[in-house]
Amino acid sequence: MTTQIQRVEVFRKAQRLTHWLVALGVVFQLVSAWLIQHANVDVLAWADWHSMVGQALILPILLRFYLMLLPGSGNWRYLLPTREQRHVVANTLRFYASLGRLPCPDWYAFNPLWQPVYAVLWLILLATTVSGFVSATSPGAAGLHSTLASIILGFTLAHVVFSVIHDVRGNGAQISAMLNGYKYFLPQQPPSGSAENSVSLASIVGRKPGGPPDD
Repeated sequence: MTTQIQRVEVFRKAQRLTHWLVALGVVFQLVSAWLIQHANVDVLAWADWHSMVGQALILPILLRFYLMLLPGSGNWRYLLPTREQRHVVANTLRFYASLGRLPCPDWYAFNPLWQPVYAVLWLILLATTVSGFVSATSPGAAGLHSTLASIILGFTLAHVVFSVIHDVRGNGAQISAMLNGYKYFLPQQPPSGSAENSVSLASIVGRKPGGPPDD
């Protein structure tokens, strides 16, 4: 029996660009902050770079907020789970509880279980950047900046780990989708061989505000 696989464009170019610019910028900020505090380096030079990269990060962050207003998978509605996606949330929890032994569920753009986390993260990124601007003159802002940066560090580590797990155990090419924009879907996926657990592309998508992504 031949299974027809659908290759669907999920993430637009601008969305992928902002993702990787922010990802690289955040990694640099975390590493440079650690070096400033714990390593024998030129503190002033690294502090300058930390400040400049932090200022540059505001551009892709604001662009991502702008993309949330446009049609496509970058729309803000995709950061809110729908009733149609409840089965994906439940199956994802079962997948985690089984330590990856159960089939990995699939989704259209973002994991419905993590969607609220992503929504809050973008607000935290914006708040971290703004607090970094005024931390030099405000002790309170410096403390807030450090706390928010710790939250971002924790999310970054978790995001990398779970992205790899989902890519290895899933069928949708999660990581490469954020590189080339495309994911793979089976028109009818029976994760455990039963009709009860069958997942169609329509049920994975749930809600598609504004239609498919465009460039």
